[in-house]
Amino acid sequence: MAIQPSAGMAGLDALSLSVLVIDGDDESRAETAAALLGVGVGADDYGDAEQAMEMIRLNHARRQDYNLILVDCAMPGKDGAELIHEIRALLKDTATVIILTIAGGGTIPTGADAFMAKPIDGDAVLREYHNVLARRQPEETQSEAILDGRRILVAEDMSVNAEIVKQLLSMNFMEVDHAENGKEAVEMFQKSEEGHYDAILMDVRMPVMDGLAATEAIRASARSDAKTVPIIAMTSNYFDEDVQRSLKAGMDAHLEKPVEPEQIYRTLAELIRKRVKGA
Repeated sequence: MAIQPSAGMAGLDALSLSVLVIDGDDESRAETAAALLGVGVGADDYGDAEQAMEMIRLNHARRQDYNLILVDCAMPGKDGAELIHEIRALLKDTATVIILTIAGGGTIPTGADAFMAKPIDGDAVLREYHNVLARRQPEETQSEAILDGRRILVAEDMSVNAEIVKQLLSMNFMEVDHAENGKEAVEMFQKSEEGHYDAILMDVRMPVMDGLAATEAIRASARSDAKTVPIIAMTSNYFDEDVQRSLKAGMDAHLEKPVEPEQIYRTLAELIRKRVKGA
């Protein structure tokens, strides 16, 4: 359940924060959400660890990751340490994770950035969030230089849309091939040398073969690069179930049309860098 912030915001930092509260105790979870709301921070909140992880996965696919995640240390069925491990495996260091305890203090579990005692103080959470950011080493720059010379396959049946994407990629010195439908995309991938394509931008709704079926066909290939080539959905279908279908088919990200140029660049850079590192 998402709680929306009131009109009395606590500044631009609060406005830009995307926060998730995970706590199996309904009363405690409500108190935490209310404390955040009091300083102008709205939050999604879940009492079930699996539901919370599903939302984290969906938002990650959309490239709309949470900035701050508050996790109760005594979740039913899955303790906070186990949940934090799953969060870190997916998000790396892109989110600040604070574990909530009744007493506070002690040894911070691996993957958590800080402890806080319940009930929390909203201002204290914001201070701790900024403290964590100050302590954290700057992330490796997601510069667009990594995109120079990369070969991208664009599967898009609308010629106007395809031309726009081709121009956006070419502006960052990427080489672009265009497939008019999913079947053609699969054939072009299969006929190319292994490792030829650095990523695939895949429209979901296409004639002959849609993007989901095309992705499944590529992932099922015996080629060494079939499982690792980044495949990014670009689609107008943006409900949770649409993102779930994309992930199930084997896509790495799910971007909503019209896609912002910077979002395309950031997502390509992230996934290509991850592939190069073998993460």
